[in-house]
Amino acid sequence: ISKEITGQLEELRFDLAADKIYHYIWHTFADVILEDSKKYLAGENEAEKRSTQRMLYEIFCRSLKLLHPFMPFVTETIWQEMPQSKFKEAELLMLAEWPVQI
Repeated sequence: ISKEITGQLEELRFDLAADKIYHYIWHTFADVILEDSKKYLAGENEAEKRSTQRMLYEIFCRSLKLLHPFMPFVTETIWQEMPQSKFKEAELLMLAEWPVQI
């Protein structure tokens, strides 16, 4: 999805890029991924819980990066509150590397 968004931004099609990231976060991340993750987060298997948490954190970091051109102040504020990890490789979101894929 990030390749499509990057291409749309390079073509100055901000409307298409914003629409794409909106639908990904709302319909794929929230409706599908988060809902499917609930059973693992509520389960007894600690390895599954940690793996699911790591996956959700990574997707959230990449989503913030994709949203940043459209919502810079909100995404930067959220980024600052998140714990450091290999997915949060930069202190400031505006200096983070653009995601290759999501």
